Amino acid sequence: MRGTQTERLSDGDRVLVVGGGPAGSFFAIRLLREAKASKLHLDVSIIERKNLPDPGSDLWRCAGCNHCAGGISPRLHGVLEQEGIRVPHRLIQEEFTHIWIQGLWKNFPLRVPKDTRMYSVFRGSLPGARADKSTGFDEFLLKVAMDEGAQVIRGEVQAITYNSRRLPEVTIRDHSGNTCRLSAAFVAVSTGINSGGGDKQDAAALTRSIRQMVPGFSPVKTRDALIFELEVGSDYLTRYLNRQLYFIEHGSRELSLEHIALVPKGDYLTVALIGKSIDKASLPRGTRGIIAEFLSLPQIKSILPLMTVDRARLACACAPRMTAGPAKHPFGDRVALIGDAVGSRLNKDGLYSAYVTAQALAKTIVHHGIKRRDLSAGYGAVVRWLKTEHRYGHLVFGVIRGSLSTPLTSRVLYQAFATELKSRPKDNRPLTEILWKIASGTADYREISRSMISFRLLSSICLGGGLITLRNISTEKFFGLRWGPYGRYPTVIVKEKRDYIKESITAHLGIKLDESPDFERMYAILIRAGPDQVYHELGKFGDARRDYLKLRFATVKRVSGQPNQVGSIVEYSIGRSIWPVPLRLAKCSPNRTLLYEVGERFAYGGKLLFDVHVRNDGACRLVIYTAFDFRTGKTPGGKVLWRLFKFLFPEYVHDVVWNHALCCIKANAEQSHNALLDSDTSGLREVTGLCRR
Repeated sequence: MRGTQTERLSDGDRVLVVGGGPAGSFFAIRLLREAKASKLHLDVSIIERKNLPDPGSDLWRCAGCNHCAGGISPRLHGVLEQEGIRVPHRLIQEEFTHIWIQGLWKNFPLRVPKDTRMYSVFRGSLPGARADKSTGFDEFLLKVAMDEGAQVIRGEVQAITYNSRRLPEVTIRDHSGNTCRLSAAFVAVSTGINSGGGDKQDAAALTRSIRQMVPGFSPVKTRDALIFELEVGSDYLTRYLNRQLYFIEHGSRELSLEHIALVPKGDYLTVALIGKSIDKASLPRGTRGIIAEFLSLPQIKSILPLMTVDRARLACACAPRMTAGPAKHPFGDRVALIGDAVGSRLNKDGLYSAYVTAQALAKTIVHHGIKRRDLSAGYGAVVRWLKTEHRYGHLVFGVIRGSLSTPLTSRVLYQAFATELKSRPKDNRPLTEILWKIASGTADYREISRSMISFRLLSSICLGGGLITLRNISTEKFFGLRWGPYGRYPTVIVKEKRDYIKESITAHLGIKLDESPDFERMYAILIRAGPDQVYHELGKFGDARRDYLKLRFATVKRVSGQPNQVGSIVEYSIGRSIWPVPLRLAKCSPNRTLLYEVGERFAYGGKLLFDVHVRNDGACRLVIYTAFDFRTGKTPGGKVLWRLFKFLFPEYVHDVVWNHALCCIKANAEQSHNALLDSDTSGLREVTGLCRR
């Protein structure tokens, strides 16, 4: 090792990494690869405080808690692939097909693109009851680093100081209480911000020693979070969160939350909570009370029906600190912080931030130098990026949280989102694109904030959202539609799937729908109930006992026949009897399809079709399709009148009325289904896999 005049790493130099988490492993991997490419041999050692068994044994594992929801974002997966780091299939707990953002009006379903991967993993060995607790993502990365040539030293770092040669010297205490000192050409600190069971006094002493080494250093700003694992069973998660990740940006007046993540993992559901109520809570003493209150939130009950703190076993819980602002001056001569110790992107993808900081520091010290000025020129760019991300991240989440936590703005956003999906091509959906970037973490907050003030987005929100929302609210008031206890759920069908769904709902009936009728509408809703419950609700079409299609100034009534029986007739009319339009049930496939034909007094070839499709997860997709051709008239006067009628016909009214009806049908069918399960405890456990204490 050369003296203090050395500004670059030399052959045989020792580099110490304090902390064996993802940031430390990423740094060691990239450092060893960069050194090898530069024909430079380095002695890289990772100091890990956890009492690991023999790293050569099959039982070797990273024990304990890692204070993380364990989501692997598309961005992180992409860089792992570039690095040739293939996450083993056995580590992947759930691969996601959708991300849901929940607002006060409706949810925003965002499909994960087919060429993109997003999945969940366990970071460490907890929860302790896991059958696969010997495998974890952190352990996997640490083994990759060891395969690259890194060594692991077991012990707790108590301090870092400069020795007489101005080389960093690390004081390490092993698990027997013995201490030793190791000097190095460079030290990377990746301790994170949570002691995780280590000695907090040691952590504070380490911070003080870094302050003495690095003038102006200030640790990251933090805030409390609550993360807990519920053991609910894979059957329950398959039924209610089938390969879906949820982000919710609001709680309630009593439980003030700013960010909620629901992350399925095999038999477990990881829940991460951030908000004012968590900041003020007395944790861990108040953990169970917060969980019970959380599970009673209406938006959570709609996603996790039948779930209570008594039915789901609390497998583990922790109250870690989360980064709320980056560290100041996080590097000096021959020493630098990486990972959470220097900061991470706000509320999103701390693992990706760990990778970015780690690989940037590794490249800097190999190719530029190890003095403070060298680090500032190279690694400093990433530190400045983190500061920028935090500044713009607060802006982005402030706008999203404010928009989704009030009914009107949430409704406007959803309407703009729905309008984009059903009327615009994939490459021209600005709001959908921004929501995906926020939820998945695939873009920087600075880029997102700039897109938020683009003309494309503002026009989509104002025209596709604001004006249509005002029109729809007026229509609801005109017809006397009341939401009451009913939730609002997505019913839109994306433009590119319409033809496929038209074919799928008619194939078993042996009919073919017109390609381009004068009027055509199609809606779909996911109902987590059996087909019999959905079919039963459809049988109320035209009955006085129904909760949907109760319209002021219009009557919908079954005038003959029995529910869901071929030949029965449901009649639409303005008021009680003005210009009645009969709908005759022409075909019926029990628990599957109802096809009504519209009388030709009003239209030609009119159809109203209900299709119930049972998915692999046991839920049902209810599709409503209606279409007809306007009458043309036979006399000159009749032709003029029918053309005028076609021009003035309010097609959007059908959207408003059936959107409300579908949400009512869903709520009633699910309520019946859940009541049936709830009344039979053994059936509940069998169907959902809920675990009892």
